[in-house]
Amino acid sequence: MNNFNALCFRFLIVFVLVSSVSAIKCYSCIGCNDPFDESNAKTATCAGSCLKTKTGGNVIRACSPSSFGDKCDSKDGIEACSCTNDLCNSASGMSFPVVGLCLSLFTMFLWVK
Repeated sequence: MNNFNALCFRFLIVFVLVSSVSAIKCYSCIGCNDPFDESNAKTATCAGSCLKTKTGGNVIRACSPSSFGDKCDSKDGIEACSCTNDLCNSASGMSFPVVGLCLSLFTMFLWVK
């Protein structure tokens, strides 16, 4: 592989990785209690974190413009969790950027030949 192709490949990898983490989809609903029914919730795109706040039996799922990382805190009967993966503020959880990985591998095999 010549230097130009290697450079293009590196830019593609960086582009795919940055685009997959620059914006995430989060569930957004008020009163969408557990167990969570995804079919009744809206989704929103944000640049920060997905949030899930639980007070008593009431649950709020939302999108935050700030990134708080992947953590949960609890105080005085209020539980708040933030996460940074697509649709991670559901009850079940984690997602993996499979499309970006597949595109990167496919492009790598094309350029290696």
